[in-house]
Amino acid sequence: MTYSAVVVDDVPNIRELFGMFLRDAGIEVIGEGSTGLDAVDCAERLKPTVILIDLAMPEMDGLQAIAEIRRRAPATQIVVVSGFAASRMASLALELGAAAYIEKGAPEAEIVDAVLRACRNGGPS
Repeated sequence: MTYSAVVVDDVPNIRELFGMFLRDAGIEVIGEGSTGLDAVDCAERLKPTVILIDLAMPEMDGLQAIAEIRRRAPATQIVVVSGFAASRMASLALELGAAAYIEKGAPEAEIVDAVLRACRNGGPS
């Protein structure tokens, strides 16, 4: 199965790194963005299998974006990769509809595994 992804983080090097992780795992990266508004736009327009998203971003934070993506693109799975400790934000992100919450700095394998699990739950795009 072919899965598609959008990577959204306000730090270009992080977007590039996560995109590389996903491509190495056979996931097609079809878009990227640097704000929560970008995440919502990409979800609605591109209909990716999964969005990999940070929480701390300009214009619209990741939590607001999760809720909006759930409304506009309910089939898109959301995996949060954030610098916030999971103990502080994970339950809120999951309640809003994220499929997984990973802390930045997690090993590549953990990030890719979370994305692949989310993709399998959402199906191909």
